[in-house]
Amino acid sequence: MKNLELKVKCNSHRAVLKVVKKLNAKYEGVLKQRDVYFNISPGRLKLRSINNSVHQLIYYKRSNRASAKFSNYYISEITHPNQVEKILSEIYGVKATVSKNRKLYFWENVRIHLDTVNKLGKFIEFEIVCGSKLQEKESAEKMRYLKNIFSIEKKSVLSSSYSDMLFRR
Repeated sequence: MKNLELKVKCNSHRAVLKVVKKLNAKYEGVLKQRDVYFNISPGRLKLRSINNSVHQLIYYKRSNRASAKFSNYYISEITHPNQVEKILSEIYGVKATVSKNRKLYFWENVRIHLDTVNKLGKFIEFEIVCGSKLQEKESAEKMRYLKNIFSIEKKSVLSSSYSDMLFRR
């Protein structure tokens, strides 16, 4: 799969929620996520637990730059997360563990995340899922629209992932 992603630092989700409501985005609930990132290259490999009931192994490749970026990713459901974490930790070592509360909204083919990340703060993340070449083309225009309607300032756009931010601390 492929998506276009933008991650932005924000001080408060209150103003963001007003815009989300204006878009008429559908609220999907709160996801308590724990992501364990492993030391691999190239790309990133993480074991994600959602609400301690859904577990996924996710591999993706994405460049680090302060702009919207495409990511190719693969997701596999995991039934024995503790064993998988133990095996991958032994093989690769753990780079970082990211814990966050994510409020999830859907608008068209866009996932809007209002993230509160332990030790890092509050963020907005847009993920535009691209299931076709046409959607890839349309995603850049849609991202420009979102940046405009949410009044995203260039200085607030992140170049790296939460795991990179924690790893550098």
